[in-house]
Amino acid sequence: ATSIVATNTSKSLEMDAAVLTLSQLLIASGCSFLLLRILKLKPYRPMTSREELQTTSLLAFAFMLGFVTLNAALRHMHVSLVMTLRATEPLFTLALSTVVFGNDNGLRRLISLIPVVCGASMSALGSADATVAGAVACAASNACFAARGVLTKLIRARHAADNYSLFLHINVIGALMAGGDVVASGAPII
Repeated sequence: ATSIVATNTSKSLEMDAAVLTLSQLLIASGCSFLLLRILKLKPYRPMTSREELQTTSLLAFAFMLGFVTLNAALRHMHVSLVMTLRATEPLFTLALSTVVFGNDNGLRRLISLIPVVCGASMSALGSADATVAGAVACAASNACFAARGVLTKLIRARHAADNYSLFLHINVIGALMAGGDVVASGAPII
């Protein structure tokens, strides 16, 4: 829900991308904590090893950076253009998962995605509202969210992580990272 609100209001809020991301992650952390730890709607599973913490932290960084760059792209271009370019994310995911998991039919999948990716890119980049900064930020966001997908798959394969606890972990860790970025950059909070 916070992502929908942030996407539709990011231009009108005129917030720094990292501050907006910090807000998103704090809201998601609070909601997840309430549902898992206070209301106990699902069993909470803490992380059980240093390796899981490290991989989850890397996932949280990709997640946080994905939202920072998405929010930056939304500041540079119209929402509809950014969302059209976001449709190219499967290409990023395919490339990354082929490298990480050694998928042998990646070329066939790549060929099937080319028309979609080319169409989305031509549609968005042909617009007068397209900017280089917005397109670069959107590509970075796609790469980060592709990494999120691959890292989530790795964590779920190596550890008994459930989606609910993992979501809480990546939001809390991501919020700490985003908060550090906001403090270090001196970005105005309001």
